[in-house]
Amino acid sequence: MNLDLRSLRLGEAFRLLMRTRSLLILKMGAYLLFWFLALIYLAITIGIASLVAQAIPLVGVILFIVAIIGVAPLYQLAYRYVFFMIKAAHIAVLSELLKNDNLPPGTGQLEWGRKRVEKRFGEVNAMFVVDELVSGVVRAFTNMVYRLTAWLPGDTLQQLVNILNRIIRYATNYIDEAILARSFMRDDIPVWVNARDGIVLYAMVWKPLLMNAIALMVLSYIPFIVGFLILALPIGLLASVISSSVGGWSIIATLILAFLVKVAVGDAFAMTAMIAAYHRETREMKPNPEMVAKLDAASDRFKEIKDRAQQEINRYLAGREKAKSRPAEEPQGGEPVAGESTDQPI
Repeated sequence: MNLDLRSLRLGEAFRLLMRTRSLLILKMGAYLLFWFLALIYLAITIGIASLVAQAIPLVGVILFIVAIIGVAPLYQLAYRYVFFMIKAAHIAVLSELLKNDNLPPGTGQLEWGRKRVEKRFGEVNAMFVVDELVSGVVRAFTNMVYRLTAWLPGDTLQQLVNILNRIIRYATNYIDEAILARSFMRDDIPVWVNARDGIVLYAMVWKPLLMNAIALMVLSYIPFIVGFLILALPIGLLASVISSSVGGWSIIATLILAFLVKVAVGDAFAMTAMIAAYHRETREMKPNPEMVAKLDAASDRFKEIKDRAQQEINRYLAGREKAKSRPAEEPQGGEPVAGESTDQPI
């Protein structure tokens, strides 16, 4: 692998991120509230399970397992309807700052970003659907071109390869977000056309972008380590004052709070740097039809994105023909542009 951190311009990315610090604080607050409520939920359910276990041990164990497993769907629900909305607004704001270097005066970043998302996608849930499809295609293509195979002998080497593949898979999350940002950068192009072209452009220059994404994923854990080291002492002292029996809980609390710092700061910084790097790498590029064929072979989801993009193009062309058939009516404002590939869709 050839990792070049200089190409990421980390200083510029950090300054850009600091311009959206209100969203960072909001994001951390949302995660903190979720985990606070999750801990209350766990305390109540585990307490009930303990009481039941005194009478019927097997039922108590089952309730305990259900309580632990129940956190996952709660997190997924919160992610889709709260955390993703904040992330979507953050992507919209970062894209606007990269494109025009400022936001309209007198508007809050979250509210402006949310309205921007609704203007481009109709609603936040529609952006979530686009994100899911883009994520599937990016991962399928990345697995095709850069998946490390576990043919090496020995369980240890195979486990190492599996870990590296998971790292690569996780790193592609930042690429998904950069592709979504294209819809705010190129707001003259329909959403699905942007998604299609954005994936194709990533596939054309995947190597430097993937290497940068892996580097950013590693860097995103620095705030976690720093947060853990800073919080461990005061939380440990507080736990020792309360009771020596809560020492284990103090470690869990420290890990959760350090994770919040990682999510709010580390992931946000990685996302910001990736969006900027993707924008620089693909700014002057046009989608390559040959790469479309490779993506067709890599993922059925890409075909779905391509079909939706073609539907948008067809609607645009139909609207243009309808406008031509009524020359007496002057259009209000400029005619929308469907993208570079509207006349000859790839």
